[in-house]
Amino acid sequence: MKKALLLIALLFSFSFSQEVVVSKDKAEKLGIKTVVAKYKEYSLTKTYPAVVNEDPTLSYSVSSSVDGIVENLYVKQGDLVKKGQVLLTLYSPKIVDIQANIEMAKVKVDTARQVLDREEMLYKEEVIPYVRYYNAKIEYQKAVGELNALRKILSSYGEIKGNSVILRSKINGFIADLKAIKGSPVNVGQEIMYIHSHERLWVIAQLPFQDAQNLKLGQKVYIKTPTGKKVEGILTYINHEIDPKTRRNDVRIVVNNVGDLLKPNLFVDVEIPVSSVKGLVIPSSSVFKENGKDYCFVRVGDKFVLREVQIGSRDDKETVILSGIKEGEEVVYSGVIFLRSSVFGGGGE
Repeated sequence: MKKALLLIALLFSFSFSQEVVVSKDKAEKLGIKTVVAKYKEYSLTKTYPAVVNEDPTLSYSVSSSVDGIVENLYVKQGDLVKKGQVLLTLYSPKIVDIQANIEMAKVKVDTARQVLDREEMLYKEEVIPYVRYYNAKIEYQKAVGELNALRKILSSYGEIKGNSVILRSKINGFIADLKAIKGSPVNVGQEIMYIHSHERLWVIAQLPFQDAQNLKLGQKVYIKTPTGKKVEGILTYINHEIDPKTRRNDVRIVVNNVGDLLKPNLFVDVEIPVSSVKGLVIPSSSVFKENGKDYCFVRVGDKFVLREVQIGSRDDKETVILSGIKEGEEVVYSGVIFLRSSVFGGGGE
């Protein structure tokens, strides 16, 4: 303990309680660095409550193209499914009927082919007239046409295996609504389940008209989750009508939901730059709070003078100073902890 106190005494000497004198060499060793305070344009940001919604362009309703019965169901409510994953198989009497007709048509084609081959041989040997050979050829082509037509009808019902229709997911997403169980009858066009992708979501906020009118489509917006994490989004829509109840404008922010941080119906805050103003800006690492007040250190020669400041807007990188510092002064942004502990003795807020 005595050695520690002696070391501090060697490193620092105090002209008074709010100044710390540090030589240039010692400042470099302690990592004390400064930056010149300058006026610059910055975005004035406001925070608004918002709610996360599904992006309807990524929604997918699974329905059947034919009447049938759910033969096998491979998913349940809330499951995450991949694009191309089999969701269910559907047994359909209609498909059975078409398959039977296809088999009959195949037999008809084979028979017509045999007749045509025979008639062609007899015609070449001049045993039968041309018209008989021609009629056999027409019957064969007709049989082939009927078979192809049945195959096209079958393919129009989607992916078929045996007598069943296979339904796959067309997107990556979650089963949001499941309306069938194994053995359930299903009608044509009936929604069997609903899938939504959470890879991209909409965040809807309501802003006062005077704030909304300054926004521009395509600008970046930050969404703050209840856990304190921030997600970047893009402003894509500003409603031209004011809500008659709230007297506010709806705005929509599209968010790529990286890390699955957001969920539909989650309440969040959005930080939106609503105007650009000029102010004295310093690094946020320069400012610290002590006993309910904001302070920073300004370099004056080889002294680091404590200044009480009033701050405006602030984010993780920069803080706007309203008073306490003048443009051109050198403000400490690295090594603040050493200067702070020398004045206040550690602790703080």
